[in-house]
Amino acid sequence: MAKNIPWYIKMVLSFILVFGTWNPLKYDVAHYVIGLETFNLLVIFFLAVLLVIWLIAIRALHEALGTTGILVYLILVGLLLGGLYQIGVINIDNLDTLGWYINITVTTLLFTGLMAPIWWRRVTGKVTVDEDMS
Repeated sequence: MAKNIPWYIKMVLSFILVFGTWNPLKYDVAHYVIGLETFNLLVIFFLAVLLVIWLIAIRALHEALGTTGILVYLILVGLLLGGLYQIGVINIDNLDTLGWYINITVTTLLFTGLMAPIWWRRVTGKVTVDEDMS
């Protein structure tokens, strides 16, 4: 059995987490909860589970890329989208269209965070890190 989860499973899990939380098609948890007439404990339980999953994903992302890596990624994607909008390739005037771009950005950010340690090991050949405790 493989030690690592295959990359395509990580991509699908990132996609499901982001688009399952909110998406412009309105087939997601956020729109479901907003449309509820009454809350019950089961809904609160699943929202708590979703929150825990997001916290785990954000922690893994932060450990893989760090604050600087996340900021650099977001700045680069923001510049790319802004540049494409400026020259007329994409249109972000519609909130739903902007939502698609944000969801795709967050999905690729999570996927990159899950894959970064593996890519780093392949590029550098470094498997373990020795910390100087002095």
